[in-house]
Amino acid sequence: MYGRFVGLDIGKSVVRVSLIKRGLRDVQLLQTLSVPIPQGQLQNPEYLTELFKENSLPRGDVAVSLNENPTSIRIIKFPFSDSNKIDQVYEYELESISTFDPTEKIHSYHLVKNDSGSEAIACVFENDKVEKLLDILNPAGIDPKVITYSPLAFGALNDELEGKRPLLLIDMGETELEFSLFDSQGLLRVRSSTQPIELFVQTLRDKAGVSELDYSGALFGEGGEADRKECTAPIVHEIKKTIQFFELEVKDRINTILISGPLSLIPGTQEHLSTELNREIKKLYIPELGVDKSPLFGKSYALALYGSALKSGYLNLRKDEFKYVGMDRELRKVFTAPVVLAAILILVLIYGYVSNYYSLKNEVEEREARIAEVVKATFPDVRAIPKPVQYMESEVEKLRDKLNLIQGVEGGPTPLDVLRDISASLPQSMKLTVNEIRYEGENRVKIKGVCDSYQEVTEIEEALSKSEMFESVNRDQTGNAVDGKTKFEISVYLKSNV
Repeated sequence: MYGRFVGLDIGKSVVRVSLIKRGLRDVQLLQTLSVPIPQGQLQNPEYLTELFKENSLPRGDVAVSLNENPTSIRIIKFPFSDSNKIDQVYEYELESISTFDPTEKIHSYHLVKNDSGSEAIACVFENDKVEKLLDILNPAGIDPKVITYSPLAFGALNDELEGKRPLLLIDMGETELEFSLFDSQGLLRVRSSTQPIELFVQTLRDKAGVSELDYSGALFGEGGEADRKECTAPIVHEIKKTIQFFELEVKDRINTILISGPLSLIPGTQEHLSTELNREIKKLYIPELGVDKSPLFGKSYALALYGSALKSGYLNLRKDEFKYVGMDRELRKVFTAPVVLAAILILVLIYGYVSNYYSLKNEVEEREARIAEVVKATFPDVRAIPKPVQYMESEVEKLRDKLNLIQGVEGGPTPLDVLRDISASLPQSMKLTVNEIRYEGENRVKIKGVCDSYQEVTEIEEALSKSEMFESVNRDQTGNAVDGKTKFEISVYLKSNV
């Protein structure tokens, strides 16, 4: 989807936006925005209305994710990778492995290709989850083109992620932990969990004694590392469990672990996780966002990339009763200017061609008029000459033919010489009628005539062959004429040295 596109990350207390512009060959990050959600106003869209209005953001070219766990995630294996074929059998395969009726829920899949075929990561959600999200966005005039599952959207960052594979990206958001596993070919597995974050926040509030949290500040006081370990225990346990599950899946050790999200910015979190997991932990870094913004805007940026590149095999819950029916305004903007410029260029070219045509036409008409005057002066006896050029060419050709009779052909014998020699060569007693003698080419003369018999045709050939003027004599054809006569065609070839 060419043009501007918004990745919208709605957290528990903050809304983050990444605005990109997708061109034919590249993607440009235009803007990142972060706006606090007024306390108790998560369901009130006024803050979104102001955000989109003040920054002139597109309201349809938007990708957003559900901040809740899917009802179910299933992996469906296929021996082929053609998404059209998968679309035909996907729902039947999902129904065969589900303990519920897929028609009563909303679901879609993300296609993962491999050497033996492909796998569909099918994510199933309750219908009311999508309905509640649209109830927040639509009153603000926002009609997202894409509603997806953010661990899958992180797959759009595959080329941005540095580190040895398998690689695990953990987004530590305000409401959920989201896991995206990458192998050498790209995104492979995903999962998410909300309970560890809920337990973390509740324990932290009890320790801090406050109702609102500032994740970027120092949250652990006198208790220090002991309090940190107690608060983060549910998160660490969930990460360990997920790592173990994914390593069994890929049958390999996860070499790189990246963290992002607001919780990853709590001072000491990176070091604490490295100690607890006994692995090196790095923060997410995306060159377009920079060091400071990458952990906070990585999710919205991934949503913008995933949504703007949406194609067959990408998960989008805008389907069935929630199908997107808006217009591609941004796409129109992208192509409107080039189309207008192209139209202007075409008009200029047409004008140039038309002007050139009439200029040349006038010049031709003037030259034809001058030629007509010359022809009339040359042939004053001719009253009407509709095509002066053709008439002049015809007359010149006639004069050339007459000149050839006098001068000969390229220094050789003239037609009159040839006629005399032919007449002298033929037997005087033979009753012969010559109908045509015609030059063909530079040295060939064709003779057509009528005699009494085939025997006389042979005698004519022998007589002409004795002439010193002719190189060779060929009989082209003979046949019966009227009155029992024999017609013939003979070609004689003139000697070049004569």
